[in-house]
Amino acid sequence: MNKSKLFLMLAMALLSLTVFVSCTVVLGEPSDTNPEASTGTGEVGTATGTTEAETKEAATEMPRHDYFEAEVAPDVTLDKSVYSAMTFKLSSDLLITDEQVQDYLQYLIFQEREATNGDTQVKDQPLKMGDTAYIYYRGTVDGEEFEGGSNMSDKTPYGLGLGSGSFIPGFESGLVGVIPNQTSKDNPAEVKVTFPENYNDKLGGKDAIFYVVVEYAVQYTLPEYNREFVETKLDYTSEKTHVTEKSFLNEFEEFLKTYLEEQNSGNVDAAKTDALWSYLTEKAVCVNLPQMELDYYKTSYTNELTSAYDYYKTSYGDSFTAKYPDIAAFAAYYMGFEAGVNWEEEINKRAELMVKKDMIVHAIAEWEGIETVTEEELEKEIQYWIDYYASSYYQVTKEDILENIGEKYLRESAFAVKMYDYLIANCTFEYTE
Repeated sequence: MNKSKLFLMLAMALLSLTVFVSCTVVLGEPSDTNPEASTGTGEVGTATGTTEAETKEAATEMPRHDYFEAEVAPDVTLDKSVYSAMTFKLSSDLLITDEQVQDYLQYLIFQEREATNGDTQVKDQPLKMGDTAYIYYRGTVDGEEFEGGSNMSDKTPYGLGLGSGSFIPGFESGLVGVIPNQTSKDNPAEVKVTFPENYNDKLGGKDAIFYVVVEYAVQYTLPEYNREFVETKLDYTSEKTHVTEKSFLNEFEEFLKTYLEEQNSGNVDAAKTDALWSYLTEKAVCVNLPQMELDYYKTSYTNELTSAYDYYKTSYGDSFTAKYPDIAAFAAYYMGFEAGVNWEEEINKRAELMVKKDMIVHAIAEWEGIETVTEEELEKEIQYWIDYYASSYYQVTKEDILENIGEKYLRESAFAVKMYDYLIANCTFEYTE
């Protein structure tokens, strides 16, 4: 998702994916085996499992405040110096490091491994990168075992490819050199690792020790990392003339770094958006919030949440309700609320924040004389949604988009894109050490 669309979804939360086909489309539909495969972003969108007719009716019943046509400008106080030159600090964790490039390169090499001696179970040879180690493990932090950190009670060991990147950094390389028959539950190998900072609230950044029993290994041979491997197996061709193989491989690794940065761009854009709006909503004074707009967001969030809960409950039955016995428990997961909070109050707070964002961008646009949407900008927005649906194998036309979303909402959407670009151009982002 590009930065403008990220802003649209996170900052403006306009009406989003409407159903244009005869079948029912479920937003964030989980896989057959995992009801938590949903993205659960809490963005305002079409209610889960809603039909086309129901969506149109809902859109009709939930009018929004029309900032373009309103006679009174948004009641916002914000000094121009606040938004004309903004500087923000972003976490250096958002940067792609050379270590991450090497980890990804190791993964690519791992994918091309070949079995050394079939599926023979080897117990008396040291583990090496590329092998699959069949292991039991028990993780501890500060000497205490943590939830989900052990498979010691399983009937069969876990098959871990060393170099696959399946486990946290340091775990797989920490098993290199371990000889399976020299480990046991009484004499496990110790692997010391540190959980990534963004792993989760409980374990992020924590040092851990895993006690590992290796039952056996199936050996694999990794291909040699050289120019021939990159060109033939990874299908990479350089447009430059390289005198040395090292020069060629350096270029390839720069290519990998650029690729990883592109894959990570959504996280970077999200961090920029969060920083921007946290700052502006803190600095701006917004009064007389349009009640129609507040009601719109409250209803949108509530409809999405309740529809999603009903869908999952119907689809997954007891396995779902055992984990989420009521909508309050589900709201914490789906909307990202803290466990135990009053979800209705949290939705009200979120709705108020969204209205303030709408007011701020329209106020700034009016002050700067840019509160307009050209036909070219509108056409670009319509084409975005046509392409979006095409990526999900739904063929829709311009007329479909206009009929189901509506020109007013599309103009507001195009306006959000325009204002994001305007505001972000006034921002400088620096990374912490």
